[in-house]
Amino acid sequence: MRHPLRLFAGLCTLFAAVLASQAQATSPLPRGAQIDQVTVSGISSGAAMALQYAVAHSASVNGVAAIAGPSWACAKGFVSTAINDCMCGRQPVPSALPLARELARSGAIDPLVNGRPQALNRGFIFHSPLDATVVASTGQASANFLASFIGAPPVVDNGNAGDGSNRAGHGIISPGGSDRCEAGPKDRSFVRQCGQDDNARDLFHALFPGVAQDPAKRLAQVSATDIQAFDQRPFIREVTRSGEYIAPDTLAFFFYPTRSERRQRLDLATTGYFHVPPSCQAAGARCGLHIAFHGCKQQVREFALTTGYVHWAEQHKQIILFPAIDQGGSPVSEACSSGAVNKVVDSAWYQPNPNGCWDWWGYLDGAERTRHLTRNGLQMRVIEQMVKAITGH
Repeated sequence: MRHPLRLFAGLCTLFAAVLASQAQATSPLPRGAQIDQVTVSGISSGAAMALQYAVAHSASVNGVAAIAGPSWACAKGFVSTAINDCMCGRQPVPSALPLARELARSGAIDPLVNGRPQALNRGFIFHSPLDATVVASTGQASANFLASFIGAPPVVDNGNAGDGSNRAGHGIISPGGSDRCEAGPKDRSFVRQCGQDDNARDLFHALFPGVAQDPAKRLAQVSATDIQAFDQRPFIREVTRSGEYIAPDTLAFFFYPTRSERRQRLDLATTGYFHVPPSCQAAGARCGLHIAFHGCKQQVREFALTTGYVHWAEQHKQIILFPAIDQGGSPVSEACSSGAVNKVVDSAWYQPNPNGCWDWWGYLDGAERTRHLTRNGLQMRVIEQMVKAITGH
């Protein structure tokens, strides 16, 4: 029989090796992207996050694309409004432009010049008319808001009959999608294949109109080695160490509200991903940074490999950042398949995030209903730290 101390030492060595292998599996974020060439996009809750980040940082973000997502500030900090109106369209979505201008005047988001953003000037909206998770009227509200905020209408895509994307279910459209085009009970990835329609291709074309589209430059194959993992925890700690309020997400003994380990990480995953195309790996290369936010229930690694961002990054000379939310929650049924959500949930002592969504209704905020929309939003600040690491600004 082995001596207990030797067995313990062996286990410690094994544990250390496991930790070392995990550490080796991540890479530092790339450096050298141009701060004046930052764009963002996302799908579903990621679309809301993309809009939030672009509006809050409109002096440095040039373009934003929202795919199948709710409009900016639609929820007003209330989960009942988020589900009933922003997702299910039970009430019309009012214009959020007055709130954006108010936040700009207060300094909570980047200041406007003559009522317009200093950098943000391009937009793209994709929304299928048959999206039953986030209804099409919300996509139109996003288009209306962007047109009034940036002073120019965004490119709006409602799909096409040739590829069938005008009948697509909720999700992002990509030739590499694993879900069928129309919504169905076996939907898993929310990356949908609708012929050769390609949201990543179209959003890049809208955000970079000066780059001629060349289908031959789309990568035919993307492998796991085309993306690299990075540790999100240092960026999270940089934000949470300030001690700002984080709303609890669970109930402990005697129904006492508390924060899970996941919530203490602001519901962010420990690992995110990035892609650096070959032309951006050379010393002195001038490349942009595109941030792509996944949606609820989506696994970020699969999202990065199948949605088309990596396929088009080389043509547009874009480093792609894929930040990630922890998908540790328990999936729930589609919100719009049942009756309206009672407003009593807005006063709950705790704010769970069961579907692994970005914070677009204020689940981290508590009583401070608009913090998530501003530069002081906790998840927003984490992303800003990542951007600073990549751009140096």
